[in-house]
Amino acid sequence: MTPSFSRSKKTKGPPFTVQILHDGSLEYFRNVTLGARHYAFDTKRFVLADRWLDHETASWHELVARDAIQGVIVAAHREEMVKQFTALKVPVVNVSNVVPQLRLPLVTQDDVGVGRLAAEHLLACGCRAFGFWGEWASRFSEQRLTGFRDVLGKHGLGQALHVNGQSAMEPATESFARMVEWLPLLPRPIGFFCVMDTMALYLQRAVTSLGWRVPDDVAVLGAGDDEFWVKFENVPLSSVKLPSLKIGYEAAAFLDELIVRGRRRREAGWSADGGQGRVPVRVLPVSEIAARQSTDTLFVSDEAVARAVRHIRANAARELYVDEIVRAAGVARTALQRRFKEVLGHSLMDELTRARIVLAQGLLAGSDLPMETVAERSGLPSSHRLSVVFRAETGMSPTEYRRKFRVVM
Repeated sequence: MTPSFSRSKKTKGPPFTVQILHDGSLEYFRNVTLGARHYAFDTKRFVLADRWLDHETASWHELVARDAIQGVIVAAHREEMVKQFTALKVPVVNVSNVVPQLRLPLVTQDDVGVGRLAAEHLLACGCRAFGFWGEWASRFSEQRLTGFRDVLGKHGLGQALHVNGQSAMEPATESFARMVEWLPLLPRPIGFFCVMDTMALYLQRAVTSLGWRVPDDVAVLGAGDDEFWVKFENVPLSSVKLPSLKIGYEAAAFLDELIVRGRRRREAGWSADGGQGRVPVRVLPVSEIAARQSTDTLFVSDEAVARAVRHIRANAARELYVDEIVRAAGVARTALQRRFKEVLGHSLMDELTRARIVLAQGLLAGSDLPMETVAERSGLPSSHRLSVVFRAETGMSPTEYRRKFRVVM
């Protein structure tokens, strides 16, 4: 995939020699690397120094001097790495939102927004009890918990949240054992958000080891949408999608700016908002969840309401009337409308509108289809109606949404 970025304005002069330190541990960081390289290929602004095979034994200062490096992009996950790169005499952009104290310019996703999306998704599954499994002392995890907790609090469900987690260096066997020990203490059914896909997979295994079912007893949501991990188990994993390619591309554009301006990170006196003494941070928005079987459930005690919701979500892309939904639910219309409001807090038509907006968001972010086609495939009669409904639900027009979140496949 190639990220849909406006091309940076080219500056006169020879290209800069930069080093993109590759982290192949997760698909996320592989995509970040690809995004940064695409910037170099698209703009011709960078010459990539790709021969750092001895970086584990040589000092960064020596390598920068030897290869005449003018800027670096790195995923600095640990405090000692941050200190090493802070000491360099060239601009460095970090693409890892792990270390709590910001010392390097950072490009990352809106991790508070990730947590909000996760909570909203589990709420849409009818969850009224929630679990969170995070990574202690990691900035991205704390921010995701903040967003997750914020949404639950606004729905009066702050006390229904159960939080646990692990350290970054904890052996998987130990964290798995603690999951197995902790889960029986929690209410069921419950919706879980794990801040990484790998953690979500361990949680799925812990659930099944106890003889419970995913998603019927425990709905599980991860983050990262790593193609390998989301398909690893028998029950495919739902996951928050992260703009990793765009992060890489934007990190390269940011590094380009820092080099041009002759900034040095050690000055720490420049910020994106014009303040003083703050490390510049660029945060990219998140908007989409890849919904799969691990959250394909609806935790409501009223089976008629559950039947209605399932019918709405399965048929939102076509013309759908209330009478048809009522027939699918198997109860009288007035009774269904009343029970729907009591159980979910909104109306039948609100549920249908939300389902159609989710369809439209996927089409806008993942295709260049004209607005009339997007409207048609989202169950809406016209592009005008799409625009009206979309703005009412999201606060932006379909065109604005596409411009903000589009990734070209």
